[in-house]
Amino acid sequence: MQHIKDLLDQGIGTLVTPTNIVISASTRAATEFDFRFETFGEKKLCEMLAAAQDFVRDMATGADPRWLSLLGRSGTGKTHLARGISRFFNAEASIYIDRVTGAHLIRQGGFIGWRKIVDQLRNGEYGIMDAVCNDCLSLSMISARKERATFLCLNSIES
Repeated sequence: MQHIKDLLDQGIGTLVTPTNIVISASTRAATEFDFRFETFGEKKLCEMLAAAQDFVRDMATGADPRWLSLLGRSGTGKTHLARGISRFFNAEASIYIDRVTGAHLIRQGGFIGWRKIVDQLRNGEYGIMDAVCNDCLSLSMISARKERATFLCLNSIES
């Protein structure tokens, strides 16, 4: 357990390192993004949707990188929202302009299922770790209780 804590501390330390980038996504794109997620007026579903909307807004405006964890029982929409954040990232936040060179650059990111990571690592295909270390990752994970939790990280998109 200590090893995992050390890795998290090290990863979080890299998140605070500033870079010279301009986020190209707009606040308007973030506020108008359609997650295609129905809350049916349920308080917890409304909170999950609001958290995902805040996350993409932060991504669009270049706010400090952070983690977003959505927890709940199977079928509550965690993976749906994770895929939505991934869609937003690919459509609106993956291209940026380097302040020094003016070059248009592309960040890597997307959605990946935890089962896929484990299967590939088990088969000795360690290239999957490159995907895990991308700029934005939506990761779907199954816990020991077989309840699903989705972890989303905004991993190195910094202003």
